[in-house]
Amino acid sequence: MSRPGCFIAIIAVSCILAPIGAHGQQTATAEGGVLTLQEAIHLALSRAPEVALADARIARSSEALRETQAASRPQVVAGTGLAYNNGFPLSIEGAAPSAFQIGVTQSILSKRNNNLIREAAEGVRATKIGSEAARNELAARIALLYYDLHEARRLEALWAPRLEAFRKEQQLTETLLEAGKAKPLDVTLAKTAAAGAEQQVLVVSERARLAETELRTLTGREGGARIQTVDPQMDVQALSLSGEESFRKALESHPEIQQAESNLRAKEFHLEADKGSRYPRLDLVSQYALFTRYNNYQDYFNRFSRNNYIIGMSIQVPLFDGFQTSARVGQSRQDVAEARLRLERTKTDLRLGIERSVSALRIAKGAADLARQELDAAREGLQVSRTLLEGGRLSPKDLFGPQNMEREKEIALSDARKTLFQSQIELLRILGAAPDAR
Repeated sequence: MSRPGCFIAIIAVSCILAPIGAHGQQTATAEGGVLTLQEAIHLALSRAPEVALADARIARSSEALRETQAASRPQVVAGTGLAYNNGFPLSIEGAAPSAFQIGVTQSILSKRNNNLIREAAEGVRATKIGSEAARNELAARIALLYYDLHEARRLEALWAPRLEAFRKEQQLTETLLEAGKAKPLDVTLAKTAAAGAEQQVLVVSERARLAETELRTLTGREGGARIQTVDPQMDVQALSLSGEESFRKALESHPEIQQAESNLRAKEFHLEADKGSRYPRLDLVSQYALFTRYNNYQDYFNRFSRNNYIIGMSIQVPLFDGFQTSARVGQSRQDVAEARLRLERTKTDLRLGIERSVSALRIAKGAADLARQELDAAREGLQVSRTLLEGGRLSPKDLFGPQNMEREKEIALSDARKTLFQSQIELLRILGAAPDAR
């Protein structure tokens, strides 16, 4: 796989994530409506307008390269110079009147043309790298959407039975109130707990609905069965490097760095092309003309020949052009200097971006671990409270506090997991890495 092609593999999932540089459409598994992350990315890339626009820019730059290369290829022109003359046969555009003529020119030596071709080739390469960057952005967006849908579905399945349990506890508390074994405050607390669980179910349901709607739009899977997801497991091999190691690795593969380097080389080639205007130019020239007698050539020349041709070399040596070349060279030097400064600035921004992303990832990992421990502690406390309730040592209202605590910690863990996943995706996007799938 070429270096630009590896940028697309933003994340690694439990199934093998194939390179996405060639974004041929793949159909998701229809059975059960299951859609893997790999399939979602491929489907999105196969129909995304951003990718089509990037491909159009590549095609346009490739045609521009062909146009530039044409300057060093043979140029053949055929035509006629038919004309009526009175007296000495005068020339038409530097050629004698003829029934048919053909001219051929071929550049043999032109430093300017050679460097313009190199500049155009770098332009094509920069455009291709920009296309890969666009695919990277879309792949990262699909990965985040997919994770959001999967996590929302997990929470939806978790909170649906809890809502049913809260409703049953509310009914039980109302029954105990009618029997005089509970207080009105207990009923109020039970209703509040049930309403909180119902709101949480609504939140995760809407979150799943919106994520699925957007995912359907981007992948083209409109209608049909409900999309089923699989757990997107991240391969952390590419995320275990230090900031400095990640920076060195990113310098070799990061799209923005490669694009800036390509732009710099293109500016340098353009500078050399402008300098080449000062050097001699050597062209191969030839011409053939078919004469007729009605132009009276036989009356003015000792020997008339119907078929006439010439072949030779054209050597042009620039002497003085009013400082046009030196002015163009000066402008090109400034363009090179600006491109070099932009490259250094891009490298600096990349280094700082990697350090920030590595730091954010460490914090996100710590927050996720802490949220998991707090949830375990909340669940253990809730279990103890339930045991005490069964032994008659706690009243039903004393159970609402631990239940609310467990709910809050569950939400906090979900948020922490999402932040961790986002941090991993962001770091991989900045690195332009293609980690191995597990």
